[in-house]
Order: sequence, then C-alpha cells, then structure tokens
Amino acid sequence: RRSSRRTQRLIHSTTPSSTMSSAMATQQFTANVLRTGARNARKAPRAASRMTVRAAQTDLTLPIDLRGKKAFVAGVADDQGFGWAISKCLAQAGCEVILGTWVPALNIFETSLRRGKFDESRKLSDGSLMEFAKVYPMDAVFDTYDDVPEEIRTNKRYAGNEKWTVTECAEQVEKDFGKIDILVHSLANGPEVAKPLLETSRNGYLAALSASSYSKVSMLQRFGPIMNKGGAAISLTYLASERIIPGYGGGMSSAKAALESDTQVLAYEAGRKWGIRVNTISAGPLGSRAAKAIGFIDDMINYSLTNAPLAEKPLSAMEIGQTAAFLCSPLASGITGSCIYVDNGLHAMGLATDAKSLERSD
Repeated sequence: RRSSRRTQRLIHSTTPSSTMSSAMATQQFTANVLRTGARNARKAPRAASRMTVRAAQTDLTLPIDLRGKKAFVAGVADDQGFGWAISKCLAQAGCEVILGTWVPALNIFETSLRRGKFDESRKLSDGSLMEFAKVYPMDAVFDTYDDVPEEIRTNKRYAGNEKWTVTECAEQVEKDFGKIDILVHSLANGPEVAKPLLETSRNGYLAALSASSYSKVSMLQRFGPIMNKGGAAISLTYLASERIIPGYGGGMSSAKAALESDTQVLAYEAGRKWGIRVNTISAGPLGSRAAKAIGFIDDMINYSLTNAPLAEKPLSAMEIGQTAAFLCSPLASGITGSCIYVDNGLHAMGLATDAKSLERSD
C-alpha cells in the first residue's frame, strides 16, 4: 500500500508531458525486454545442445575401472595366449597384475621379459609398458608339496624354485600383497590330447581333468579366503565341452565340460562363502603356442572364418581379454555362474555352410 501511495503521489506531481514521456519510456523498455527475452529463448536450445554434446564427450562414459584392484593370473608363459591378453586388459584398466607361471617355463619367460622380447606386446594405450607386480613359480597340478612325486622334486626343470604348489603360492601372494580382487585360471594340459577318447588311458584322462579343471577348484579353495568381497574369478573353456570336436581328445573335452559344470557350483558356493563371482569364457580358436600342440588349430581357425556368423573376421586374443576385464569389473556385478561365448558366434551354428553335402550339381 505504501508503494502504491508513493507511485500515485509521483504520478500526480508530474506534468502531463512528463507523464507521457515516462509512459513512452516504459513501453520502450518493456519492448526491449521482450525482444531480448525472445532472442535468448531462441539461443537457449542451441546452447543446451552444445552443453549436451560436451557432456557426452566428457562425462557420459562407461569405463572399466579397476584402479586399486589386484589380480592373480595363472597360466602366462609367453605373450601370445589368452592369459597374456587378459593380463594386458586388466592392466589397461588400472589393475595391479601378479602372475603365476608354470615352473618349467618360468626361466625362459622371465629371461624374455627382462631382455625386452615382449616389449612390443606390453605397450598400453598411453605408450607405457605393462608391468607385473611379481611373477611366481606355480604348478597347479599339485595342491601341497606332499603331493609332489619324487621324480618331479628332483627334475632339473624345477630346480632352483620353491613354494610353487597351489597352497604355497597362495600363501606367498597373501604375504606379499595381502588380499586380491581377481583370480584368473588360464591353464590347461592334456598329455594325450592327440588321442581319440577310445584310445585314451586312465592316467591320460585323469591328468587332463587334474590340470585343466580340478586346478580351478584347487585355486579357488586356496585363493578364495584371500579375496575381497565383490571379487571375481574367471577361467577359459572351449566349445568341445558341449559339441563334438574330432581331434580334441585325451579327455580334454571332458575336462572342459567339468570346468563349466564346476563354474556353476563354485559360483554358488564361493558366492555364499566369500561373496565373489565365478564365470568362464568359451573362447574361439586362436593360434597360440599352447593351441598348436593340438595339431589342427589352423584347420579350426579356417573353419571358424568360413562358418561363424561373423565370417572372415579373425578372432583376437584381446577380445577375450576385454571380455575378461568386463567380467572382473563392477560393471558385471550381477553376472555369475555364466559361460560367456567369445567366438564370433560359432557356438550358435548347427550346420557348416561349406559342407560338401550342401553342394548341388547343376
């Protein structure tokens, strides 16, 4: 009311001409405000759009972030296989990587690493080289030193190394690093892999299961207690676990089937006991040094290139590594007990497109 009275007194005290001038000025000011507001309104969508683009370029990303995490990777003996690719992807995500290398291969691996033979393969995206926190000798076939037979204890390929059984290795890792977050099982061996199953001996069959599937059970038994809650364990399997792959013998197909079945049971037991996730990756054929021991890996690679849904696309070890990094990250916190196929879709095929029986004569 006081403001209204002051306004009335001001109006009554002015002359008609000054009142007219004031009114015109007010109208002009209002018009200017309206024009400015309209211009700003037209600019607003463009400005908002530019801000959205900037946000998309900077903030709206979904990275695999493993900084502050520690991984133990078993089964790395060169820079060609899946274990190396998994280690590299974990390191790229910021994870500290600890290796467990088969004892007879340890000396050659460390020598090659020290002499820079792996430097090109060690390069990360920023140009730096992947570093390993430590490389331990390990033979996942033996749980404790009491399990080691005399011929292995005295074997010159094991000479100079100690504390390389699964139990001893886990104890050393805990002593040196405390708890870990990620456990990678990237190892397999079948001494009679080239033999058909009908020609495989009991010892050969059981050896394949021991090295290729029970070793994962043993590792999780020993490393599980030193893993942080929310951690992850992964392994590598192959399509022969569920499909007939002639030539993949010696009990190896059975070992991979056991590995996949154990993955589900361990997912339940380790999940309830330690709060960790357990998965496996079914990788397509790759011409690694270990795979070449089978004898027909090149044929399997060519078969996949011809018959997989993603035909003529070579499979890269890094594709398995990237999948492993995802499965070990918080982005996959709801995935456990799963077998993830990374094989260009070959597992989904029920008919070979290049089969001679499909050929038609004109």
